[in-house]
Amino acid sequence: MLLGIIRFFKGTVSFRAQGRSPERLLNLTAQRGVLLWNVRPSPQGLEGEVAARDYRRIRPLARKAAVRTTILKKSGFPFLAAAYRGRAGLAVGAALGAALLVFLSQFLWTIDVVGQEHVSEARLRTLLAESGVKTGALCRGVDAGQVKRDILLKVEDISWLSVNIVGCHANVEIKEKTRKPENDGDTPCNLKAKEDGVITKITVGEGVTEVKKGSGVAKGDLLVSGVSAAREGTVRYLHAEGEIMADVISEKEFKLPKEDDYISLTENKAERRQLGFLIFRFPCTLSFRFFASAARTEEADWLTADKTALPLGFVTETLHELKTERVTRDEANARAVFNRAALLEELFAKGEGRRVSKELTVAENDGAFTGRVRWVFNENIAESVDFSVEE
Repeated sequence: MLLGIIRFFKGTVSFRAQGRSPERLLNLTAQRGVLLWNVRPSPQGLEGEVAARDYRRIRPLARKAAVRTTILKKSGFPFLAAAYRGRAGLAVGAALGAALLVFLSQFLWTIDVVGQEHVSEARLRTLLAESGVKTGALCRGVDAGQVKRDILLKVEDISWLSVNIVGCHANVEIKEKTRKPENDGDTPCNLKAKEDGVITKITVGEGVTEVKKGSGVAKGDLLVSGVSAAREGTVRYLHAEGEIMADVISEKEFKLPKEDDYISLTENKAERRQLGFLIFRFPCTLSFRFFASAARTEEADWLTADKTALPLGFVTETLHELKTERVTRDEANARAVFNRAALLEELFAKGEGRRVSKELTVAENDGAFTGRVRWVFNENIAESVDFSVEE
């Protein structure tokens, strides 16, 4: 194959030799060091191939051998270039096309994330983009080691990660940490308190109850034991099950400045549509509206091929005008804000518990309001904790 490539760039001439002694031509070319190949007999003499620059050397040798040479075919790069010598545009276009391919090969076109089961792929792609692994990024600018360190620090559920860049494609492979299997109901375990509280109700399905209704417990105290002593002096190990309801005190502090700048959206907005390609943006529409302060949103519609998003599509950028107002709050307004914040805390932080009571106190000092909320929630504080039988 290498020999064929060399001959292509040097050029090849296929010829026919006719006369009384075509075999003498072979002897003369061998004596002069002219290389012939694919030599074969023909009805008129012989045929063969020779390098383009050596064809002129066999002309005088052919006259000595009393034969006449005829060119059958010319092939190779020198003849191809000569044929297109007057068409400079083709050569320029080919050179620009090759340069464009080389240029585009420096960027990431597609990114695959594999191996995740519980970790959100959308979150992973966001973190990868923050670390430089995104469509349109320079391949040589991606530090795989740094990306690995950044992701492992931000996502605790990942134990191993690798970033492999092949051509214009990045393959991100992750391995999640092994999760503790759910208790199958046969494993010996105790029920312990996960919060401080005062017990209001005890419901035990299996195990030995270690507390009483009305007693106070601290976090980590044993509520229901999975170890039961039989009459014969033997010990049984149980899978403790039950529900221990208790009143749990929870406190939270909020702060709010008395005077503050309130930023809100107006109805004014400006949209700009762009053609996106890799990291480049080309305007498709013009908007001459500008705002001193604005919030920016972006919506992209990328082309896809075989379910793979390509770095080519339309991007719509929207600017929403912002206005800033100076707000002075009084105690009633601050109390309303603290009540809304407390409600969110109840819904998201204590969603499983039932609120028994809530007390909000508001104090003003140093130009700010401080709100302290004290709740009492009734909730199940039992937490299953496995133990080893050998212990």
